[in-house]
Amino acid sequence: MNAAKIWQVAAKEILSTLRDRRALVSSLLIPLLILPATMLGLPLALGGLFEREQTTVTEVAVEGLAFLPADLRAAFEEENVTLIETTTPEQDVREGIVQLALSVPENLTENLETREKVSLTLYSKRGNLRSELNAGKLTAAVAEFRRTLVAERLSEVGLGPEVLEPIVTETVDASTEAERESGQFGWLVPFFIAVWTLVGGQMTAIDATAGEKERGTLEALLVAPVGRAEVVVGKFLATLSFGLSAALMAITGYLLSGALLKRLFLPQLGSEAEEIAALLGGSFSVSFSTVILLVISALMLAALIAALLLSIAMFARSFKEAQTYVAPLSFLLIIPVMGLQFADFFSNNPLIYLVPILNAMLLMNDVVKGDVALLPLLLTWGSLLALSALCLDFAYRSFKREGVIFRT
Repeated sequence: MNAAKIWQVAAKEILSTLRDRRALVSSLLIPLLILPATMLGLPLALGGLFEREQTTVTEVAVEGLAFLPADLRAAFEEENVTLIETTTPEQDVREGIVQLALSVPENLTENLETREKVSLTLYSKRGNLRSELNAGKLTAAVAEFRRTLVAERLSEVGLGPEVLEPIVTETVDASTEAERESGQFGWLVPFFIAVWTLVGGQMTAIDATAGEKERGTLEALLVAPVGRAEVVVGKFLATLSFGLSAALMAITGYLLSGALLKRLFLPQLGSEAEEIAALLGGSFSVSFSTVILLVISALMLAALIAALLLSIAMFARSFKEAQTYVAPLSFLLIIPVMGLQFADFFSNNPLIYLVPILNAMLLMNDVVKGDVALLPLLLTWGSLLALSALCLDFAYRSFKREGVIFRT
């Protein structure tokens, strides 16, 4: 193959895509902005909501308010809880009149004095985040009242509270700094990289195949002194260039969001909100080697996606038909993302790193967490390269078939 002719074909396709400003905005500018917006917006919004909910006075409907001991009522008030009387606690919560309701038995004080077990009934909406956050206020107040009560009873018989806890468990976080700082939303990073690799490459791939068929310019290219292999490789390189460019924009957005979150936004939040935001979004401990591994993995994934796009779009009669063929590829990215959330259960099996696309996302997830092993790295890159070569060979064979080229 002639490298100069390959570059001429690639340059033609790149120039054709560059003329479409909308394509450039969707494939390059949006991935640069959407990842910071997501990685910053969700943690900051949730962190702010959690902090505001903790400091906001919560109304709780209580059935049997008159039977509530003064000490327990004071414990509720310390948790920013206001108690109001009701006779229909469950209905009040179900209809959204209040977030929480409490039912207090009539014999509560008597049972406490006789040291009998007492049960309070708490009504909330399971799965409702606001309701569960406010329920935490009540459970914390009850727990504090219970500790005080137990301490008083033990003191009466000459014992301390430690007698109830002869052995305790102290939990130490053994994860690395990168694992802690990647946050609960760290799996979004490989997802966005993969999605924008597909978005960035598909416009060029479709325009270079079905688009040329539709415009009638493919025949002119075929009679030019350029081999079929050179045409396919040139179109592949052009598709790869835009797919990788979009992936690089997503990686840049990832680095930008980490820097902004860690240096500007987290210090301005309260301590509790800062902890929540850091847990969800992470503050991203990024090293030079992390960036290099992400870029190489993105390159391998972009090569596979570019070869797949060319292989599929080659069979379309028109630009619109090619878009219909390419659309199902999105599901190839969504399904692995679901697996990423359970990666801890199966990522220890090296064979999982042979599964196309999933292996790239798993590897990038490992990179973000700072936990990359050599064998998964080699298996992932090797399998992606091999599959890319197979897809490119299929595209070349298809390009040699007249029934595919002149299918209009």
